[in-house]
Amino acid sequence: MFLHHRFYELGSAFYSVERIKPLNEQRLVEINLPLAQFLSVDFKDQQTLDTLNGEISVPKSLSMVYAGHQFGGFSPQLGDGRGILLGELEGQDGCFYDLHIKGVGFTPFSRMGDGRAVLRSSIREYLVSEYMNALGVPSSRALALYDSNQAVYRERPEPGAMLARVAKTHIRFGHFEYFFYTKKTEELDALIQYSLNQYFPTCLKEENPILAMFKDIVLRTADMIAHWQAIGFQHGVMNTDNFSILGETIDYGPYGFMEEYDPSWVCNHSDHEGRYAFGRQPSVGLWNLNCLARSFSHHLTKEQLVEALTLYETQLEERFSSIMSNKMGVSKEALTDSLMSEWLSIIKKERLDYTTAFRLLSHVSKETPSVLLDEVIDREAAREFLERYWEKREDRRDQAAVSDLMLKTNPKFVLRNYLAHQVIESAEQGNYLPFRKLLNVLSSPFSEHEESHDLAMPSPEWGKQLEVSCSS
Repeated sequence: MFLHHRFYELGSAFYSVERIKPLNEQRLVEINLPLAQFLSVDFKDQQTLDTLNGEISVPKSLSMVYAGHQFGGFSPQLGDGRGILLGELEGQDGCFYDLHIKGVGFTPFSRMGDGRAVLRSSIREYLVSEYMNALGVPSSRALALYDSNQAVYRERPEPGAMLARVAKTHIRFGHFEYFFYTKKTEELDALIQYSLNQYFPTCLKEENPILAMFKDIVLRTADMIAHWQAIGFQHGVMNTDNFSILGETIDYGPYGFMEEYDPSWVCNHSDHEGRYAFGRQPSVGLWNLNCLARSFSHHLTKEQLVEALTLYETQLEERFSSIMSNKMGVSKEALTDSLMSEWLSIIKKERLDYTTAFRLLSHVSKETPSVLLDEVIDREAAREFLERYWEKREDRRDQAAVSDLMLKTNPKFVLRNYLAHQVIESAEQGNYLPFRKLLNVLSSPFSEHEESHDLAMPSPEWGKQLEVSCSS
């Protein structure tokens, strides 16, 4: 395993050099073999194993420093309080990927924390990152999972764990905020140039590379939020320190996937005011971009920043419309707000599961309306919707091909909290078979997996009452 250390070259103002503090009797319990092969990580090599678990120290491994707006308030210094960037790996595509270890122990940025991760949150992140990747949503990825017999104290003593994960970058909006608000002009300039060179090289060819980069960040963020809204995903903690400049979903904590359709739904039990409710995510994305824009205010004019920010709404709507047209099997030209609103209204009124409802629609044909009608109480309203739906759907495309595309767009399986809860309980007892069974279907969620049909069922009532918080 050959590690590159490009971020390290920026200098000590950007990080603290740290090393992994191994857990007691930690065990490697899961490996993402396809990802490992893509990154040329050989888990049969003892040196690789000892590097990942902290037995061998990496001289240039580091914890990043950054700031961030958290629930609307600015925190001038945050940072990797429980994570270490070991270095970067070159993938088979020729691109570089950060290798980041979560749960490494105390760092200078841990504040009042212990720098550890619990098995519960590590399993949740492993599952969701691989699920998001399978859905085609830009996301960090899980590479390996470690458990241990070391107790970590949250609301209760829990097994400590470490998660090896990769992303195209871990540079966040908060990195720029940190150097802007601390008036470290040279460091901010260096960070901007580094980002241009490493992540936005095509922008260097533009007349104003920094403006081009900021516009790209705006567009990538809009694409990410559009994906979230289309699949019913709620991040839970949309702080600026949790937003990647490359529009990848990172830092999974109290996330959730919508079951009963409700724009006001809040998955994070700690979000008492509903700041990051599902329906507010698009506006929060723009709010975060406005925070980032301030950090570029010495490099771009107000007019240039406004010009870039105005791209957000158009891009989000365009991307969302494109995804939803595929989900509904209707061309973008035929997909109207009224048709989508009527469908979402039926889902909400009938209390249908969001993911299951779109999967049902994928199976509906003119000859088999009962696929949907048998699942609703108000059959007449659903029948009227289907009549209007078929008027919009009938075009020159082969309808069997349309249904096939819908089945490849609308997953059969979704990561429900109760499913995660069940596999976590088993894993805490040393049984990882339920985890692997769930991971298998989430890694290919559009396939039928008849042997695992039970994992596609809507949550039982007790499962709908489960709560997640920032400690999750």
